[in-house]
Formats: sequence, structure tokens, C-alpha cells
Amino acid sequence: MTQSFSGTFRGLVLFYVMLSSAGCTLEALLEKQISSKITDEVIPISITMDVGATKLIEPSGGTPPFTYQASTSGYLNTSTGAYTIPVNAQVMNETFEVTDSMGKKFSVTVRRKGFREFRRIELPQSASQDQNYVTDAVWLASGKVLATAIGSDYDGERWATYRSDNDGASWSRVDQFMGYHYHGESHPLAMTAKGNTVFVCGYAYKYNYTSADPLSGWFVRKSTDEGTTWSTSDHWWEVPQMNHVCYDIAVSPTTGYIYAVGYTESTSEMIWVIRESKDDGQTWNTIYQAAPVSGGGEEVAYQIKVTPSGHLFVMGAANSTMYFLKGTFSAGAWTWTPATSIPGSQIFGDYELRGNLQVLDDSNAYFSCRHGVSGKVYRTTDGGDNWTEVYVGQDYLQGMTVTASGKLIATGGSRSSTNDWKVVSSPDGVTWTPIDLDATLAPPNEPHGITIVAHPTANKVLAIGSNKRRYQAAVAYSNDDGSSWSLASEIRFQWAFYSFVSKIIRTSSTQLFSIWETGDMDGNWPWVIKKSSDNGITWQDSDHIVTALDDTKAVDIIQGHDDNLYVIGRKDGNALIRRSADGTIWADVHSFASTAWEYALATVKNSATYFAAKEGVNIIIGKTTNGVTWSAIKTFSPPGGIHEMGFISLSVDTVGNVYLLAIERVGATGTVVLHRSTDGGTTWNEVLRGLSQPNYWNISATLKVSPVGEIYAYEGASMFISTDNGETWSAYTNVPSNVLDIGWSGNTAYFLATDPTEGTAVFTEGFTPGSWILIESVQQRFNVGESVGEYDTELTKKNFLSLSPSELMLNYNYNDPYLGARSILRMIDTSQ
Repeated sequence: MTQSFSGTFRGLVLFYVMLSSAGCTLEALLEKQISSKITDEVIPISITMDVGATKLIEPSGGTPPFTYQASTSGYLNTSTGAYTIPVNAQVMNETFEVTDSMGKKFSVTVRRKGFREFRRIELPQSASQDQNYVTDAVWLASGKVLATAIGSDYDGERWATYRSDNDGASWSRVDQFMGYHYHGESHPLAMTAKGNTVFVCGYAYKYNYTSADPLSGWFVRKSTDEGTTWSTSDHWWEVPQMNHVCYDIAVSPTTGYIYAVGYTESTSEMIWVIRESKDDGQTWNTIYQAAPVSGGGEEVAYQIKVTPSGHLFVMGAANSTMYFLKGTFSAGAWTWTPATSIPGSQIFGDYELRGNLQVLDDSNAYFSCRHGVSGKVYRTTDGGDNWTEVYVGQDYLQGMTVTASGKLIATGGSRSSTNDWKVVSSPDGVTWTPIDLDATLAPPNEPHGITIVAHPTANKVLAIGSNKRRYQAAVAYSNDDGSSWSLASEIRFQWAFYSFVSKIIRTSSTQLFSIWETGDMDGNWPWVIKKSSDNGITWQDSDHIVTALDDTKAVDIIQGHDDNLYVIGRKDGNALIRRSADGTIWADVHSFASTAWEYALATVKNSATYFAAKEGVNIIIGKTTNGVTWSAIKTFSPPGGIHEMGFISLSVDTVGNVYLLAIERVGATGTVVLHRSTDGGTTWNEVLRGLSQPNYWNISATLKVSPVGEIYAYEGASMFISTDNGETWSAYTNVPSNVLDIGWSGNTAYFLATDPTEGTAVFTEGFTPGSWILIESVQQRFNVGESVGEYDTELTKKNFLSLSPSELMLNYNYNDPYLGARSILRMIDTSQ
């Protein structure tokens, strides 16, 4: 028998559960809980409130007026005694003290009903699939190497600092900084060191800036312990709606003072800025802020170095013309030699990086850059008054260093079809020898961020180049002063892009198994089954498959009819089912050709385990009774006029009937259809059919079976229920809009839905037929004092997980701004 999804969706009736709706007042509740024997001791009182509710705290048995101790959450109004729980507050208990006018004390505990946090699962961070753009590096006397890069994550770009303790053979991220907000970008551009103290400078901005904010702010970060811990040394800006960018930073070999250079803006022009710190970055002062070239335009100072005598050599530009500025400190004041132009037209690179300045002494300095269509090196021998070209080579040069022996080595590359990565070296600054790293290494393709750094006392050099195609940074190592090179490692920006836990099942009181969808450090997306033996506190690999084709995915996991574990997914172009007795050893038990990624498992205890798989335009149903031999028992092919079949779920009810919730697709439209088998999958009948809807990929549909055997089917704005194992169906006439999932705690049904008023929220049925109680709005949750929610990036993968008849979990993911993806499991708590 086929029934039609029908019925008009009516307005959603929402109300918060109040104690008054249960026929009791706060006074009555307090009277019930307060012992009739009143003593001088503090009297304990417990009340239960819904998230989003307000109650007046006036303990019965007390004499007004009352004095209220401030609550930790801040939800208690100590003037009025009103306790208000915001809709998106965390669900937890809180205790505070109330004293009446006679000195009698009450200890009031407020319990918040709803989903209480059960576990936070930290997903392993994988290699970013966007970028890891290296900008600079420094080699400390201790042997540690630090490098800065601009990494990209879920929602912005990040200031990343890495450290290697073994000459670049391996790296760890020691700082990930966001100047304003993780909805924004933070770019480190240069670094320097003074002993074990490291300085990094750059700029940051947020996407949602206001008229009172700068377009970007100038930042300096500082570490006093070789990069282990970091703090912000300088955050400077003056004018709202203007840029403030720090490009380079240097240490004076004479005084030890720190100098940072960059630019700011006025309404009419850009201005060079030099800031100085005389106390190792504790305080900063601006010592130069001017436009050294008349006529305005894009005036940017982007490199600074300090000579042995303490003179400041500053390289910058006005529009495309390079200029040099010299600062001399004498008699307590700075004097500035007017900017000297350097012939030619300079082109800046990504993030406006414009080259590298190296100073040998008060007279001799070198500058590598991208100039016109070539990479060039310029030299001065008279303290910056005049500059001559001493090398011209590949498309551009970015980094340059001076080795312990005094050799100059610059690095750059080409983004043309050869995609070469080169270093050019010179023992005297006159004769330059290029080395093509492509010939011996697996170098970056389309090199972008490139830098080079030399050990301060040994003949060791590291060249680092970002790889635009593989999105990581290759590290080349030389231990002979740059004469020969080998590939040392890769620096990888780690971030759990779009990672989530898709399913969790319980096999014992302490043992859980789950499917994790997360990339690894090689950028692959492996088949990952995790096992927890401590009820979800820690997780270890149970099954992990990586193939050369990077074509693996575990989709569904179940404890089968024989209590063995079964996982279905995809591997190298085939559907695959694996089996394990306890999650220790897994074996392939069934495989067949499959080009899709849609799979599901269902089981009838002590009888059979079933699978559904999409293959081409069809759906295949398979079955096993012994766990080893599997057979296809049904193929759903598109009926006339239907282009393709897809499915949403495969389920069984409490008497062993099997259900396939399918979607018939015609172009972009879809129709949800429910099929049922009463004979173990041999024959099937259509029992429900919905209306055709646009954008089949956006259709919300679910089928769930309650602990007592009731079957709920939802599609769009229509929901049906069967109480006779799928024989007949009756329609709900008023349901939450866009139901995403249904779950039970005991015999109480909960509905995860997307409501026009509340957003994604959890509801349960009210006392009055057709009414619904809002349990929780699953939005950006916040704590008191926060201007934005804890999960202010997009929440993903919202669904229920039922670990047992009494364990209903609300599962959703968020991307922590610093730590990557987290899966949140919150268990419904309805106790009073």
C-alpha cells in the first residue's frame, strides 16, 4: 500500500518549559525541598530550570528582602534575585548563596535541563590543503632554526612560526597567532634574533572591522626562550580605516636595540615608519614617520638592517621605484640622509614581499629582489649613496643570507613552465654562481614563498621554498657553505580541514568504536576506524587504510547480527566490507565494483546483516548470515522517467523488517520514497512516497525506529508514524520544520530540526497534541563576557548518536580557531 506525504505545514508553536506549566510555583518547589526543621546551618535548595527561562529566587521560609551572592555565570541579577539562563548557555549546575533579612542562609543550586557535554574529541590535524607560504627564517647560536609562514585554515590565514632542533630535518609549529580575530588574516613577514630571544613582525586584520578599527594593525611577536613561548611585543596603529604594516625587523649589533620598519597611511599618502625598542621589545617608540619622497603615492619601507656602527639602512619604494634611506644617531638624535633612488622598476611579490637586504659593514650592503622580469642583486660600496646591479637571473629573488665564511647566497625561482627553484652564491659579491635545485631535489612546483638562512658559526645553510601545488614548504640543506644540497624535509601547516566524527557505536560499558573523517599529514584522506576503551576519553587507531590512489573512505560501522564489527566504505574504486571480532584485527569479507560513495549497514540480531550501496544509477542491497559470504539480493533501478536512484538510510525495525529510504532523482529534483521488505530483503514494496522537490541534495529526510518499535519517517515538512511495523502510516499535522534527525532517550522522542525562528534546535513533543517544546537551540554557544560564541565558525555535521536506549548524544563539529576541528558529544539530561 502506498500513501502520500501530505498535510499543510502549520506555524510552529514554541514555548519554554516553565515550572508553572507543571502546576507548581518556585515557592512550592522550595517548600518541598526545604526541611521542616530549620537550623542555623546553610539550607540546601535545588531547582531545575530550562535553558532560556527566568525565575525569581526567593526561598520560602526566608524573610525578605534577600541578599544575593554573585553567581559565577553572571546569570543571577543580585539586585532583583532574577535568575535568567540565555538560550545558548552551557548546560551545567551552579550554586550560590542567598541570605534573608534575618541572616538565614540558603545554598541554592540551579540545574539546567538539556544536553550536557559528555566528550570533546580532538581530531588529528592534517596538512593544510591551501598554503604554507614561507616568509623568513633565523638560525640561533644554539642550533635551533625558526621559520615564519602564512598558513591557511578553515576561515582565514594564520601567522605560523615553526622550529627545527635538528638542522631542518623535522619541524614543529611553536606559534600560531591571530592578531584580531580568527575571522581574518594575520601575516608574519620577517624575523630576527638577539641571543635566544626571537622577534617576528607582520600585520593582521579582521574581516568584520568597523569604522573605529584600522584596516590592518602592526604587530611584533616575541619569544625569550628560543621560540617555545610567545607574547605580543608591539601592537601599533594610529588611524582608523588605514593600514599599518610592519615589514622587517632587525637588531643593532652595537646597542642591542630592536628596529622595525613598515608603513602607515594618511588620507592622501602612504608613509614610511621606523619604530625602536631599547628594552628588548617591552616598549616601542616611533623614531621616523615621514614620506621621504615628495609627491605622495605608494611609499613603503620594507627592509631594515643595522650596520656595525649602528647606522640604519632602510630599503623602500615610492610606487615602483626603489629608494634607500640612511639613519645616523648622534648627540641624542637621529638624522636621516635623503632617500636615494635605485634605477629600475621593482615588482613586489605575494603579500607585497619585496626582497632582502644584507649589510656586511658600514659601506657594503646587498639587496636581492624581483626587478622588472628578472631576479636581481644590487650592491652598494659607499654606504648606500650608489647602487649597482651585480646579478640578474631567474624570474625573481626573495631571500638572501650571509654564511659564516662571508659567502652571499640568495634564493628565488621561476613560475614559468620550468618552475625552477634556484640558489645563487657569491664569495665576493661580484661573481655569482647559480645552482638549479630542480636537478637534484624534489623542489616546489610554482615556488612562491622562498627564504634562505645560514648557521651563525658553521657552514650550514637551509633554503626553504613554498610549494604552490602541494601546499607545503620544501627544505633544502647544505653543510658545505651552499656548494651542494639535499632535500631535508617539508614544513607543513597542520589544520584539520572539514574533519568530523561521522558515527559512534557502543559495544560495552567502556568500549566505543567510531569513524573519523580526517586527513593525514601527507594530505591524504584515509579509512580510519578509532577505538576507545575508556568510554570516549582517549582514542586509538583500530583500522587505518591509506592507498596510493587516495581513494578510501569508511562510511558506516555496525555491530552485526553475530556481534562482530562490520565497516563498509570505499577503497581504490571498489566498495569494501571489513570485519573484526573486537577491533584488533580486521579482514576484508566482501568487495565489489562501485563508483559512488553512498553506503550503509543494518542488522537484525541473530539473523542477518545487510548493506546498501549506490552503483551507477542503481542501489544494490546485499546480505550475509554468516559474516563471510555476502550476496546481492536486490537491485533498485530507476523506474521510467527517473534518471538516477540514491538513498538516505537503510534500517530495520524491532521485528526484522528492512527499510530503504531512497531518493528518485530527475535532474536536480528529487522524490523521497520508502521501500519495505518483510522477508529478509527478497521482495520489497513501496509504502510511502513524497512530493517532488527541487535540489535533491538539500532535502532533509530521515527514518528512525523507536525503542518500542514505532517507526518515524520524515521528508521535507511532512512526517509519518507507523505503530504496526510499517503496515499502515498516519501523518503528523504539525511538526518542526526541516527535521534533520530523530532520537530517543527512554521512550521520549527528540527531534533535531532547522526552525525559521530558532535555527538548528532540538524539540520534543509537548503535553498538548501538535505542540512542541524547545529543548535547546544549537547555535554559537557562549559564556558570560564573550562577545561571540565559542564556536564562532560554522557548525557542521549536526546529528544524533544513540549509544544505548538511555544515551542520546547530540553530535556536532566546530573548528577551534587555534586547534582545528573538534567533535562535541552532548548527552541529554532530563533528571530533575
